[in-house]
Amino acid sequence: MQVELTKASNRFLKIASVVGAVTIIAGGYTWYLNNIWKPKVSVKFVDFENGVATLDHSGKEIDLEGDAVYWINADWGVRFGTIYKEGKNNYDRIELVKKGMVVEYLSK
Repeated sequence: MQVELTKASNRFLKIASVVGAVTIIAGGYTWYLNNIWKPKVSVKFVDFENGVATLDHSGKEIDLEGDAVYWINADWGVRFGTIYKEGKNNYDRIELVKKGMVVEYLSK
């Protein structure tokens, strides 16, 4: 038995194949970003006393100030870490964070 496809059915199958392939590729890329990729950030200058720092991310200069978090993408960011000492919070490190959780200390 041989099945004949109309032009509309044939076109629908081609479109569905392309959409399926794009969905698989996008899902693989999202999985890579969430599970494998980690941004490369280096410290160029830091002044813990005043809470300012200059960082480098892929050739782009990042200015970090105070309690702000600089978000690199949806999940990854950079911020100052604090320690409670002598009755106040003091900056003492720069942290690489993913979804708000510390992954790595960039500077101590």
